[in-house]
Amino acid sequence: KMARRKRWSYSAGERPHTVVVEEREAGGTLRVRAWDATRRGGKGGWVRRSLGHRDREAAKTYALEQAAKLSKGDADLRQGKVTLTQVFALYKRHRTPRKSLKEQEADARRTELWTRVLGSEKDPHKVFLSEWERFIDSRTSGEIDARGKAVSETKRAKIRTRSVEADLKWLRWMFNWAMKWRTAQGQYLMRENPVRGYEIPTEKNPLRPVASTDRYEAIRRVSDQQQMEIRWNGKREAQRSYLSELLDIVNGTGRRISAVCQLRYEDLRLSEGPYGSVRWPADTDKEGRESCVPINPSVRHALDRVLIDRAGIGSAPLFPKPTDRALPLTTYLASKWLIEGEKLAGLDTQKGSLWHAYRRKWVTERKHLPDVDVAAAGGWKDTQSLKTAYQQADTATMLRVVLEAGELREVR
Repeated sequence: KMARRKRWSYSAGERPHTVVVEEREAGGTLRVRAWDATRRGGKGGWVRRSLGHRDREAAKTYALEQAAKLSKGDADLRQGKVTLTQVFALYKRHRTPRKSLKEQEADARRTELWTRVLGSEKDPHKVFLSEWERFIDSRTSGEIDARGKAVSETKRAKIRTRSVEADLKWLRWMFNWAMKWRTAQGQYLMRENPVRGYEIPTEKNPLRPVASTDRYEAIRRVSDQQQMEIRWNGKREAQRSYLSELLDIVNGTGRRISAVCQLRYEDLRLSEGPYGSVRWPADTDKEGRESCVPINPSVRHALDRVLIDRAGIGSAPLFPKPTDRALPLTTYLASKWLIEGEKLAGLDTQKGSLWHAYRRKWVTERKHLPDVDVAAAGGWKDTQSLKTAYQQADTATMLRVVLEAGELREVR
């Protein structure tokens, strides 16, 4: 019987900064593992990855270099020194996973953007006003793109103020988080927020179009004509798209299209309330709040239509992706269908909004109802954003304000 060859390994650095390079199997590809004290809520854990080669000397050198970097990084944190990369890495590991998939993607983009703009080794406490204002000018003019890459003069296009505003607010929020986060050594990651008080440009005339009932009805009349190609179980088949049901549910609930696309069969509570209810889970809600809200007859009809077309149970998506039944429909495809539906109806696309215009429609139509109840039913955390960014003035209501005034008289 042949003796088993011993796997080669090499360890560099002292605990807790040990880096180990080793063979997965004798003579095989080398891998590296290092101890990360911040994993598992501060309990620590190993981080592993493949080196992709079998060069032992190169692996030793790599282990020594990484152990030195880990040791230096820890020493810097103990002395209150921190780099922008370290702050971003901790934010990505501990805060980003708590967000929706769309927001996680935005975090990744903004991390790339600000790393390019400020530099990976930047002391985050030293973000100066001149850098802040230079970013505003560069991003607004289109000199740099959404990831911080330079754009040639011939391809530059002016960027909307709201996009720039969102990136600036994100950096401010991220620094606020870093001021509250304690490192493995028990110290706060950052001492202060260097951008507090810096002015953030705001859109003076933000585009917040509202869909009308006429618009909804026009698209709804042709929405059943919208087709999609499904590819389930190795078969390709043309079927009616989900546009009709998506329209009815968004129009009837005021919910974001992302939340509607991610509805699951287990979220339906059709025996609760006169027409049933829907549970809107926290993991698909932008605010991270769970709620169970009654539905109206049009939404119930749309859900019944779904159940007839695609019966399902449990965590299966109510609106599955045409190419993978196990995954929910993407908002990108839902928006594409809406644009095509607008064209079929002979309508121009509303500038600055697609599905969100129906959310504004829903809340504007309910101005006569208590704000707290409207906010709860539509999924707003509070009434402030509901009133400032969603409810819109309309001619009919303004006419009532003018005509239905009371009289203020002196007390006698």
